[in-house]
Amino acid sequence: MHSQRNAGALLNQAEGVSSLMPKAKRLLELRRILLRALPPNLAKSCSIANATQEKIVLFAENSAIAAKLKLLAPSLRDQFLKAGVEATSLVIHVQPHKFTPTAFRKEAVLTEEAVRALRQLMRQLPDSDLKRTLASLAGRAQDKAGKP
Repeated sequence: MHSQRNAGALLNQAEGVSSLMPKAKRLLELRRILLRALPPNLAKSCSIANATQEKIVLFAENSAIAAKLKLLAPSLRDQFLKAGVEATSLVIHVQPHKFTPTAFRKEAVLTEEAVRALRQLMRQLPDSDLKRTLASLAGRAQDKAGKP
């Protein structure tokens, strides 16, 4: 296992990567300043996207966070200035996190009484899609319960 210092040295030596290190360090420092300047619940919903001499670009997870950041922009600029960052403007863009929604599968369990009620209803219905659907539902409920 390598220490962070070894990883940093490796990245500094890698061809092409060393030129990115100052920019990456600057973005990390700006991120630290941003984290100190914002409440935790707001800080976790935004990130530093880019920074130039004149401006700092922030990404907000949604429009509500972006609106809040725009309200806080003057005080954020002051915090950056106090930390020695001379940015004349903050630009805020909405950039939601990409995520893959996990399928939520509800496991509803029918009681024995509910299964009996379904079977009773099935006996009263004419042959139809509804009757077949109820039979399937009652059958699955019995299978889950492990009863014949």
